[in-house]
Amino acid sequence: MNDVLVLVGMSGVGKSFWSERLATRGYVHHDCDGAIGEQLGSIVDVAEGEAPVHALGRWMGMPWSEDYATREARYLALEGTVTEEALEAARARAPGERHVVDTTGSVIYLAPKLLEQLRELGRVVYLRTPDARRDAMLKRYLEEPKPVVWGDAFRARADETPEDALPRCYAELLAWRDARYAALAHVTLDGGQLEAADPGIDGFLAKVS
Repeated sequence: MNDVLVLVGMSGVGKSFWSERLATRGYVHHDCDGAIGEQLGSIVDVAEGEAPVHALGRWMGMPWSEDYATREARYLALEGTVTEEALEAARARAPGERHVVDTTGSVIYLAPKLLEQLRELGRVVYLRTPDARRDAMLKRYLEEPKPVVWGDAFRARADETPEDALPRCYAELLAWRDARYAALAHVTLDGGQLEAADPGIDGFLAKVS
């Protein structure tokens, strides 16, 4: 049942943490964020000591930035490609081989057919961000931007500056994503509880089963 796991959820909730731990148990780890970063490396100028994902965040910009929509579309196209590659690798796995697909937070924006294939091939696990941590997520996004796909979620009102609209729209974005992640997943786990009371790899696998 756990031959292919697909971890979904917001950035920073623990997808990579658990994927890397599963890799120590022999799971083949497909790091979609890392694969996107490698493909965008030729156009993103990474500063000394800067994480590639933060360079990608600078490149994409805020939802009101010039050419944001074009860059968002380019990012999603790359995400679709690397997710398809992870899917194909997992589908072609050898007998007994186990894989974990470490998706990006924007996986739910990909083509419905691709999402359906992920759900059919593997067990989709939604690591949910606790509500109490959402203000901290916005603060971290403003301080160290990561690439965020907004879709149609950012709309400043007539009486708002873009900066004033951001906290309201970010909360709405998280609520919309929460529903989409949950609908995609076979099982939902609280990321905060996993962090507070580490069940270990065996415990995690028991929970996702």
